[in-house]
Amino acid sequence: MTNLGFQAAYNLFNLMPECVCERAFLPDADELEEHARTSTPLFSYESQTPASEFDIVAFSLPFEEDYPNIPRLLNLIGIPVNSSQRPSLSPLVMAGGVAVSLNPLPVAGFFDLFLIGEAEGAIEPFVEAHKAASRLLRLDALRELDRLKYVFIPSLYDYSYDGATLKGMSPKPGAKARVVASKNLNLDAYPIPRSFIVTPESEFKGAYLAEIERGCPRGCRFCAAGFLYLPPRWRDAVSVKDTIRRGVETTGKAGLVGTAVSEYPWIKETIEAGIEAGGTMTLSSLRLDMLDAGLVGLLKKAGYQTVTLAPEAGSGRLRNVINKCVTDADIMEAARLVAEAGFLKMKLYFLIGLPTETDGDAAAIVELVSAMKGVMKRGGITLSVNPFIPKPAIPFQWAAFEDAKVIEGRLSIIKRGLSRVSGVIIKSMSVKDAFVQAYISRADPRAGAIIAEASEAGWRPTVRKYAGFMEGSVYRGREKDELLPWDVIDHGLKRQYLWKEYQKGLCGKTTPPCDVGACLRCGVCVAS
Repeated sequence: MTNLGFQAAYNLFNLMPECVCERAFLPDADELEEHARTSTPLFSYESQTPASEFDIVAFSLPFEEDYPNIPRLLNLIGIPVNSSQRPSLSPLVMAGGVAVSLNPLPVAGFFDLFLIGEAEGAIEPFVEAHKAASRLLRLDALRELDRLKYVFIPSLYDYSYDGATLKGMSPKPGAKARVVASKNLNLDAYPIPRSFIVTPESEFKGAYLAEIERGCPRGCRFCAAGFLYLPPRWRDAVSVKDTIRRGVETTGKAGLVGTAVSEYPWIKETIEAGIEAGGTMTLSSLRLDMLDAGLVGLLKKAGYQTVTLAPEAGSGRLRNVINKCVTDADIMEAARLVAEAGFLKMKLYFLIGLPTETDGDAAAIVELVSAMKGVMKRGGITLSVNPFIPKPAIPFQWAAFEDAKVIEGRLSIIKRGLSRVSGVIIKSMSVKDAFVQAYISRADPRAGAIIAEASEAGWRPTVRKYAGFMEGSVYRGREKDELLPWDVIDHGLKRQYLWKEYQKGLCGKTTPPCDVGACLRCGVCVAS
């Protein structure tokens, strides 16, 4: 509910005079039992209208972990799970969000269409096109919607396979060959994505969130958001400060959201605006080499409790591989600034299983965190140590997922090494969960049957049943010229640039941050 993509789309739909958008959610487990017992369909929150009576049922899908909920929701609504089995009068079922903008094919069979990319500038033409096509037969209506460059209609393509790989994906006669993701290059032309609806029945219930920037210039080779949202774009400082003041008035606490919040040019004055309005502030994780005494002092004054940093890797060598481009000295200086400002809580993000990683890199995390704890004599450090999951549209999209036993071994090195350091807590994502996500993230349409089965039986028995097939995808590095399921999507990124970055990463060579409009290496500014 608090996801800003969800809230922004909800607002954009409702800004259109002839469009009404209402919300519906998957009920909690006990409520699901009641729905099943009483045969009560899913209905909207605003008017309690059955979801099956709407013209469109739209899903917001920011995370692959949500995919098993899709069949559950469709069953609850009373819509056939497979799009090919839906009657002509059934609502159109569509999806948008980060996960499906990266790769819609794993859930292609569940949806009639996808809106790929950013919502601003795309929703309005889509609604107008839908109105114009609403009197046509279902297939004809979908073909009309296919005229929109950012709409992907899976049923208009033929797929062929060779073992674990997607061998071919060709458009049917009349369908477009490529889908061009929607990208809003003028953020200030649309309302700032923010907490248009604030409710205590959700995550971040005490904070009013606002997106202050989009995109990141740093080019970290593991980061899907960093590449998906290129080029970096900054929102107008005056509008942002007005939004923050409104947030403080609403909840007393404003949260700043973005891909690279600490690089927002007016970050300090934005925090000051929240302080002056009498509120507290919270931010997404901070770029540690952007910290200085002034910024850290403002965070303390704004009521910030936990400073969140992302070194990502323990050794300088591996940070060069992923293009993180921060040194041990940068990290230690950040720890010193945080400690001197009086903070007692620090959270650190690390990845394990990165390309070229060794046991020595895992041991380097132990050494680095021990040194940071030595600087932060009081308080504690929480480590979030998660397996690296290759995602589409990044330089590491060709990389294999590291063997589960290797990941578990390196996690053991970190846990054993830090067990002797007081005040350090380690949290990690299950390797089994990471394996599932690693499969789904880069899967082709055959994943739909697996996801549908997991929605009924759970992932554990489903993975056991399909282990060989899934492992053939997860543990396999992709070839340079291999057809990738998401190749149908054009985000403006040149494939040869991503491959070049992948090879540079394997050699430990770094790439400087992008200079928007001046450098043309990735292709986004040219495409834009």
